[in-house]
Amino acid sequence: MRPDVLADYLGQTIRGLVGPMGLRVAELEAAGGRSAIALDGLTASLGDLGHRLATLEARAPVPGPPGPEGPAGPAGRDGLDGKSLNYVGVYVAGKTYDAGDLATDDGSVFYCARMTSARPGTSHDWQLMVKRGKDGKSAR
Repeated sequence: MRPDVLADYLGQTIRGLVGPMGLRVAELEAAGGRSAIALDGLTASLGDLGHRLATLEARAPVPGPPGPEGPAGPAGRDGLDGKSLNYVGVYVAGKTYDAGDLATDDGSVFYCARMTSARPGTSHDWQLMVKRGKDGKSAR
């Protein structure tokens, strides 16, 4: 195909595609829009597009409506062994403590790492969790 015939064919095709859009732009302009399209040169002018875009970008975002609720997630785990901490109060000599027990002794709180009847602070079966604080001055 000769270049001049190809150029003529492409020009007709583009005008055929852009023509309906030009009619819609003319309707919008007649309704008060500031847009104008010059179809003969296939150039477009949309007014001060940069200024309008900057105005929109500077505006605070407006949230859309909430979306539909999603499906429920899988059930979570309670812990590595399915147990949680269990505060048993003040340490009692001779009592057997299970892993996960918390006991108070001499003002500190200890975590029982494995079953034991040893006193907290004297065995590796216990871990110091909260250390006893210093005594405060009298409030008198």
